[in-house]
Amino acid sequence: MSKNAIISVFDKTNLDLIANFLIKKKFTIYSTGGTSQYLRGINIPHIEISKYTKQKEILDGRVKTLHPKIFGGILGTNSPKHQKEQKNHGIVIFDILVINLYPFEETVRKTKDKSKITEMIDIGGHSLIRAAVKNYNHTIPITSPNDYKNFMKAFPLKQTIKKIFAKKAIQQIAKYDNAIFNWFDGNTKDEYELRYGENPHQNARALVNNDKFAQLSGNKKLSYNNLLDLDAAVKIVYGVSTKKNICTIIKHNTPCGAAIGKIQTECYDKALTGDPLSAFGGIVSFNKKISEKTARLLSKNFYEVISAPSYEKGALNILKTKKNLRVIKVKKINQKFEERSFFGGTLIQDINNKKTSVENINGENKLSVEKINFFVNVLKNIKSNAIALFDENSLISQSGGQTSRVDALQNCLYKFKLRHKFRKLKKAYLFSDAFFPFVDSLSIIKKQKIKIETYAPMGSKNDPDIQRHIKKHNLSFFKLSERHFKH
Repeated sequence: MSKNAIISVFDKTNLDLIANFLIKKKFTIYSTGGTSQYLRGINIPHIEISKYTKQKEILDGRVKTLHPKIFGGILGTNSPKHQKEQKNHGIVIFDILVINLYPFEETVRKTKDKSKITEMIDIGGHSLIRAAVKNYNHTIPITSPNDYKNFMKAFPLKQTIKKIFAKKAIQQIAKYDNAIFNWFDGNTKDEYELRYGENPHQNARALVNNDKFAQLSGNKKLSYNNLLDLDAAVKIVYGVSTKKNICTIIKHNTPCGAAIGKIQTECYDKALTGDPLSAFGGIVSFNKKISEKTARLLSKNFYEVISAPSYEKGALNILKTKKNLRVIKVKKINQKFEERSFFGGTLIQDINNKKTSVENINGENKLSVEKINFFVNVLKNIKSNAIALFDENSLISQSGGQTSRVDALQNCLYKFKLRHKFRKLKKAYLFSDAFFPFVDSLSIIKKQKIKIETYAPMGSKNDPDIQRHIKKHNLSFFKLSERHFKH
């Protein structure tokens, strides 16, 4: 019985290797346009697809392999009915498909020309691969030049090896389709070079949307940890719709300072005052163009990264004098989903961006909607259990990642008293990412020497006891509409 192969490739790397091997193994090779021309150039005997199908390529080569005599030779099984139909229609049975696709992702990286990019959306090749995958027991798809030697070494292939080639093929077209979807969605990704991961012994790489940010200065590229911290920073500064300035300082993926205000320099100063010790070597992010005056203040301290949507020319010149400082221009974000890996696969969820509403449990809430949403936006970027303490405009203490809410509260208050002249503060606003299950935390709040207004979700079976305690001790307490765990 004759053996037949189709070769139709864009990337012709090592094509001579696989073609000569197939000829040696007595395969008849069928080929298309550019591949056929290449095979003629290296003296590989073959049959042009158009001569076999009796159908010339049309529409500038867009249609050349989409033909029943091609797909019928790939999709047929050993059933008598299939074999009879193949014989009646003069269909050749194809055992091997050597194929790779148009370089869509490479084209996206090289040009913004939509017509050139859409021309690189492969139709015939993609369809041939899917057909071969469906019938991999009969037609083996080889989709990468890197696999030619593996195929030759394993030939003739066992069923387990055939399945491996089929899995690689379907993985490739899944990746290809995803790249096309991302381009249509305005979400293209390139590999971003990383020296290592969270620690020097961990290899790492990043796939990034280059149109989302640009590095304007700094001798080094962003690191794995820089990118994680920058993610937290931009979620805070861009997470609230406001005409005011927002500044946050991030350390180890946690806000150690954050402020909202009319004047950018004052906003930065308030954010820095939140925890100046932790701010050293952190990431500072703004939601508005950085002024020259703000840049002078920033240059007095050591930071790894500064980010903003834009910079005054004088500001950029000042920041560029610090060679180890990465200055980043970040577009406003509009994420809909977030994902992370776990041992069994990938977790995907909606972005936590729902606007917060407040219900008075005891007392009258006088915080504006804008400030409540800003404070909650800071809070939800602190790992659970999370407690955050604010003055009228800024974060003054926080504690996250605690397994006990009481511990988180006590640690937050301890840091506040340690670093701030708390006796001069008339009132503070305490935000909790989840409900207080018992009155112990409320008792601690009651004992403080300053007035604390508490904002937290509810939902505990002990809510009736919590509310009775709040009213008995006349605590100012306001219910947040959502819980904001961050694991």
